[in-house]
Amino acid sequence: MGAHGEQPFNPQIVYFDLTAEYSSLETWGMHLFNSMAARLRAALREIERGISSPLPSIGIIPEGPHFVYESAPWLFHTRRGRGPLFIAWDTNILIDYFKYGRALWEGDGLPTQADGNYTAELEGLQMLLALWVLRDIRFIVLPGSIKDAKRRLSAERQADRARAFREFTSALSLVDGNFPEEVPPFTEGLLILPDSLLEDALTAIPAGYDRWLVGSAARMGVHVFMTLDKGILKQREAFKKFGLLLASPLDLLEGLIGCGAFQCMLEPRYAYWPMPDQMRVGHLIRALPTFDETN
Repeated sequence: MGAHGEQPFNPQIVYFDLTAEYSSLETWGMHLFNSMAARLRAALREIERGISSPLPSIGIIPEGPHFVYESAPWLFHTRRGRGPLFIAWDTNILIDYFKYGRALWEGDGLPTQADGNYTAELEGLQMLLALWVLRDIRFIVLPGSIKDAKRRLSAERQADRARAFREFTSALSLVDGNFPEEVPPFTEGLLILPDSLLEDALTAIPAGYDRWLVGSAARMGVHVFMTLDKGILKQREAFKKFGLLLASPLDLLEGLIGCGAFQCMLEPRYAYWPMPDQMRVGHLIRALPTFDETN
């Protein structure tokens, strides 16, 4: 049973980490990881040069690619145990990936936007992709987000983006039943709350796809709903008790750094575990409209 009802898992999920013969793309993952690790270490050195005393050590050494839930209550609330970090993508994150995915994977600078915070969020997403290469993180796209994105991308002036979306969805699979080949998100340690309380909390989310997506993520037991929607992010406190963190990429990045999840980047000797299957990298890259293996 989930934290707040009899049916904790949505019956349809789109997964990124599938299997395919994309071995020629697997090196892109380690390229991004190494680029972002170097950038992160350089940034910390720059910060230390500007202060009088060394930065305090985080002091958390990861056990492996998985996460220890008790060690990061900000992220996992009251959960206990060990396992993957499940992150559901909102539609706006999905669309940004179509637009900037090539630059994200190349590890270079991202386009400068008039809104500096938006650029920072893209950089946060880039760093999360790099961590995903080495840690046990499961990215999830909900079917409602697919419908929402198709609606947003159907205008004639966005025809190229619409074609990219079709390529993206064809590279993935809609899965009937529970989480394929893996255990679903652990809910041990969460309070079992009636679904009526979740329905009450959802009234603060705008009606339509936004409300459906957040509600589905909460019922599934997903750990994080990643979004840039400020209206959704304002409801973060209301959804904590359901074990769902509403966070932007930058919010999530800062929290993961704070709980030691990036130690494998800061101190590569801690990344002693076998690398996750890198064929999943190929699936994300193949979906990009500007992807060309020869460039």
